[in-house]
This record gives sequence, structure tokens and C-alpha cells, in this order.
Amino acid sequence: MDDHLLLSLTSWPDPDPQTISLSSLIPRIQSERGPFKNVTEDSLNEEIVAAEKLSDEDAIRDDDPTPLPITADDQPNPRETLALKKQELIKLIEHAQFDAMSALDFVSLLLSNVRPTHAEASMSRHLKDTISSGTLGSDSVRKKDSTQAEKTDSETISKGWRSESLVQSASSLLNAASRLAQESEREQMYWEDVLDVKREGWAICRVPREPQSLGVRFGFSEAGADEKYRGLGVLRKGTDGAITMQDLLSHGTLNRGSVRVRVSRGGRVTGTSKPFEDDTQTSGITGMIQNSRNYAYEHELFLEIAREARTLANLGFRNVDEAVTFELATDSTIIIDMTSNADISVLETTSDNDNELAQGLSTALHLLLSHAHRQSLMKRRLPPSLLTQRPTPNPPLNLLRPIVSHLRHRSNTDEFEASASRLISYAKSAGLSARLTLEKCHNCLSKDIEDAEDAVDSLIGLLESKATIYLPGSWKLVVLTQTLLGPSIFGTRFAVHTAHDGSCATLMGTNSFSSQAEVQRYLQWCLERSVINYITGRIIEWEQIAMSNEMTKAGEQAQYKRLRVEVENEHLAVRWTVGGGEDENHRWTGGEGSPSLEALIRSI
Repeated sequence: MDDHLLLSLTSWPDPDPQTISLSSLIPRIQSERGPFKNVTEDSLNEEIVAAEKLSDEDAIRDDDPTPLPITADDQPNPRETLALKKQELIKLIEHAQFDAMSALDFVSLLLSNVRPTHAEASMSRHLKDTISSGTLGSDSVRKKDSTQAEKTDSETISKGWRSESLVQSASSLLNAASRLAQESEREQMYWEDVLDVKREGWAICRVPREPQSLGVRFGFSEAGADEKYRGLGVLRKGTDGAITMQDLLSHGTLNRGSVRVRVSRGGRVTGTSKPFEDDTQTSGITGMIQNSRNYAYEHELFLEIAREARTLANLGFRNVDEAVTFELATDSTIIIDMTSNADISVLETTSDNDNELAQGLSTALHLLLSHAHRQSLMKRRLPPSLLTQRPTPNPPLNLLRPIVSHLRHRSNTDEFEASASRLISYAKSAGLSARLTLEKCHNCLSKDIEDAEDAVDSLIGLLESKATIYLPGSWKLVVLTQTLLGPSIFGTRFAVHTAHDGSCATLMGTNSFSSQAEVQRYLQWCLERSVINYITGRIIEWEQIAMSNEMTKAGEQAQYKRLRVEVENEHLAVRWTVGGGEDENHRWTGGEGSPSLEALIRSI
């Protein structure tokens, strides 16, 4: 047999229909022959004759063992040589594939004795149908005794490997000891920081979703049952062992904002409050926790302000563009919003009074929220209320209402003082004796304050200012300006106590007014009657007409005299007529150089 004979037991593959299709043959012909216009019947016949002649010469050459000299005409065609090599390569590939499949079947049949399920998955179908699984076994073969030289080499190699392993183990142990020392230092630093946090009074706890981590509670338990008001931070260990805190509720680290109060007049901001200083980078872990607590406090404060503002729309509060606004006066507005410390810029044009007002409002809001926390703590100490089917109402905190009460009370008191002072100036310019004393918020300032809670309690109740007005004719008016945005006033009330020794005692007593216009008109009326009483007490010839603001002077009909006292917002005036002639008048507007009222009356 020929040693180079290659046999393949696999069947010849079926011709690929794609390779013999017309769409595949035409490109192949064009690549080998060129365009079809160059292919003719004569050229094809010549190629066929040449191929037959070449095959005959190959057959004669194979029969004749003596080689013939190869000439240039007898050299093989490269295309035919390439086709032959291709056939040989295909045969070699098929032989290698057959050997690989035979080896796979052999290994699979050998493993089928141990793991039949996995082995059968890699068997060929022919092997499964021919031979049963597990029929081929294997056994270990004992190794022959090695020679002395082989044993010596093995021992040397073994000692070398063992020595190298010991060196590597020693190096690993030294590295592990070094890492252990570093970890020990980091752990020591971490736990020392944890103890420092504990000594500062912060509550250390377990993190709900991370039982392997420690956390610190910096929120306010009195803020309510809503979890968004509670602050919880995770104490993480840094790369150098220093402790850091991760705020889970995003109040302290991710949402760094504070409540800002601004005063706007005429569409221009004239005053703003200052936020607290953030010293997280310089105060260590305790400073970080404290700043996170401050940010949580600011977050809760703004939420409570926005919540209460929705219930005070009747007082002029509006929630616009994530800010709470309300009108302080006709062209003045208070704006409360949440902003980052880095976004707060210094205003170019500011007013010291407006800056103090904005800072005072910001401080008052923070104090009122702390007072609400205190009240909530005291309420939780009391016995619980009776169970009912209706849910317990959860009204908003009173943060804006006391501030608005103070602002309105201040505005009404200032307006009342201005109007009363104006009337007194009219009386003084007429040579009459009149004065005003004012005690602002006397019920708040006169109370004995022992602690901060009493101070706040005195500010959130009824506000009352006391004004005492002394008018001519021994008139005395005590005006109590009371403000309360709640029952039973729901605004500002003016309680006026009037007393004098004249003839109008039946109209005196206590009168209550609900607007500035009403109380101003009443003060004008009192000034008119007090001037009448003054005239009747100093000049007995004049008599009052039926408790009105008019007077007459007894005498002959031709000399009949009539006088009328009028008080308006702009002046104090006296009108008189003599004998039914034309009216004459004189006005006092608070300036100097005018004749006194007594001298004018005596000259009539």
C-alpha cells in the first residue's frame, strides 16, 4: 500500500446549491474569463483539446518511469497546480476532522463509565447506535521505580519549590502584618472618633438597611412623625481612618440650603437676612453633624412656612416660584425662600433698617419653630387623648401668624401715633395744651420673663399698645391698640376709654373700633368737644348748643354770634358769623406764628 494513502470514512458532502446556482456561476465566470464578449465557441474548443492533450501526456509520463526533460512548453499550468493543492488540503482537513471526532468519541466513551449523562452529550450518533455507554473502562498504571539519579533530581526540585514557597509565605505574612497594623490604626482612629461623637451627646444607632454600619441621629424627634423631618447619617470610615458622615435623607450634605428673608420696596430688594456659617471643613465630625442638623432644621422650617402660608391666603400670603410672599405695606413685600449659602450675594444698595427687619424676621421664625418643638415635647409627656373614630387633626405650626401679628400691630400703632400726633400739633399751634404718651406692646414687655419659653409665649399671644392722649378741657383718652389674628379679634381693634368733667358725660365710656378711619374720626370728634369745653370754661359768655360742636354768645339780636369748631385730617378750624353775616374762619395746621384760639375767640 502507498504510505501516503489517505482514507476518509465520512461520506462526500452534497454539492452546495448556492455554488452551482446561476447567480453564483456568472460572477465566477467573469472573474476567470473576463467579459462574455471575449468567450467564443472556438476558444472553448481549443481549451478542451488542450486539456485532453495535457491529460494524455500526464498518463504517458506516469507509465514511463524515466523522467523526461521539462521544457518551457511542458511546464504545468499554475491554475491546475492550485486546484490539485486545494484537493490535497481538503483531504488533510477531512483527515484531521476524522481524527478529532474519533478522539472525542474515545474520551466520551471512556468517561461514560463514570459520568454517563455528561459523556453521552458529546458522543456522535454513530457511536451511540453502535456501542453501549459504559463498555470502556480505565485503571491506573503503577509507575516504574525511578533510578537514584531521578530521585536526586526530584528531591532537589522539591527542595527548591519548597524554599521558594516558604519565601513567598514569609513575604505574604510580613505584608499581612503591615496591613493589619495599618487597619488597626485606622480602626483605632475610627472608634476614637465614634467615642468623641458619643461624648458630644449625639445618639449612636444602627442603620436600618445596613446592620453592619453605625449611624448617628441628628434630626428632631419633636418635628413630627413624618420621616422626611428626621435626620440620620451613616458614620463611614475614610481611607486614612478618619470618620466621615453620609446623610441618608439628603438634608445635610446634598440639600445645603437655608431660609432667607428679604424685604422688597418698589420692586427692588433693600434688605436681606444672613445665613448661618457653614464650617464643615474645619470643625471635624462633630461640626459636620451640627451643620447637617442645621440644614435639616432649615429644611423643616421652610416646609412648615410653606404649609402654613397655604392656610393664610386670606391674609395675603402667596406661594409663588418656590417662595412665600406677603405684603408689608402698599409697595413693600416680604419674601421668604430657600437658597444655598453660596447663592446669597451682597446687595449693592441696602437699607440698615430693612436689613435689621429681615434679620429679625429670620430669627423670629427660627425661635418659633424651636418653641413649637418644645410644645410638641410637652404634649407628648401628657396622657394621650381619648380614642375616636375621627382622625386627630394635624394643624400647621403657628410660625407666620405671630410675625404677621407683630408687623400689623407695629404698622397700625405707627399709623395711629402719626394721626394722633398730627391732631395734637393742631391743638398746640392754637395755643392749647395737649400731649401724647405711647407704650408699645406694654403687655409683652411688662411681663416677668424667667426663661426663653416665657419670652416666646409673651410674643405669640395678644399684642396691646397703650396710648394716653391729654386734650384741652380736661379731656383724657386711653386708646388700647390690640392685635390678634385669631378668635375673637381676627385683626386689630382699638378700644378707647374717654373721660372728662364736661357736659358730655353720657357719651363717654368705652368705645371699640376696628379700623384706623373710625378711630381717627372719633379722635377728631373728641378734639372738637374738648375745644368746646375749653372755651366754655375760659370764656363764660359762650354757650354750647345741645352738646354739638357749635356755640353761641348771648346778646342783642343784631349782635348775635355763632361759632363752630371743626377738626379735619389737615387742620383745626373755627368758623363764626356775627349777626347773620358772612362766615369767617381761621385754621391751624400745626405751624407757628398763628394767633391763639383764646385770643381769637375773645376778639370775635
